[in-house]
Amino acid sequence: MVEWYILMLIPIALGTVVAITEKKTLMKEHAMELSAVFALMIAGLSLILLPFADFSFPTYYWLIIYIASVFGAVAFLFIAKAVRHLELSKSSPLFTFNPVITAVLAWLILKENLGTSQIIGIIIIFAGSYFLEMKPKKSYIKELLTPFKAMIKSKYVHFMLFAMFLYSLTALIDRYLLNSANAGAINPFSYIIIIHFFIAINMLAMIHIFHDGWKGIKHGFKSAGGWIFLMAVALFASRSVQTYVVSLPAAKIALVTAMKRGSTVFTTILGGEIFHDKHLLQRSLAALGMVIGAIIMVI
Repeated sequence: MVEWYILMLIPIALGTVVAITEKKTLMKEHAMELSAVFALMIAGLSLILLPFADFSFPTYYWLIIYIASVFGAVAFLFIAKAVRHLELSKSSPLFTFNPVITAVLAWLILKENLGTSQIIGIIIIFAGSYFLEMKPKKSYIKELLTPFKAMIKSKYVHFMLFAMFLYSLTALIDRYLLNSANAGAINPFSYIIIIHFFIAINMLAMIHIFHDGWKGIKHGFKSAGGWIFLMAVALFASRSVQTYVVSLPAAKIALVTAMKRGSTVFTTILGGEIFHDKHLLQRSLAALGMVIGAIIMVI
């Protein structure tokens, strides 16, 4: 049997593909349209897993999964809005806050220990985010407060951090429902199918309430359907592998989340080169430091 940390190399590679493709698509496509079309495609792809699904689980799980789907749908939309307006080398490293928030919530809710390594990792991630926002000038002393001002003023940074909080809540629900060490654990393939269909329903509701409904969906399919489909296939495969890994007793949720964010470094470097982002070396180093911090958290 392949070790779980080897399997996590797949989501890392696919995560890079998804991030770069999403940024390219959002340069021309509305965030709401992309999110809705993407959710519909993912829901359709999840039907591939039907032969492996088992829906014999407690009835109240449906409500829990739906709550997770609301968090996931809103988080994805907020990320799409942020990625559309931020340079990729700036938005991508912010994903490393996910394991920080997950670890803190796991400590508060699941009573998991938050030891010295976790605290050190959190400090490194915050330091990396500070360096990420600092503008390179001759006098760094004049720039000491710039990162704080940038993070406080930028609503798109707020969008990213809010999305990371929602994804962290979803990660806790994943762990509760999927942990195969528990007698009532849900089949991971069943979970993928149900949550993706719920997310699609949520996205359909949101695009009809906040945007232009079916007109926007048709426009999304017509103008960027190919790129969105590539995103959907890559993310579907990534989530399928990650969901399976989370269900393994040996896998720690915080470590799985931290390893997944390893794609941040590759996204920052490759995406920054492709889209000609500014201060790429500084942001790449910041991203690397933040990923190292995320890994230290779970060593």
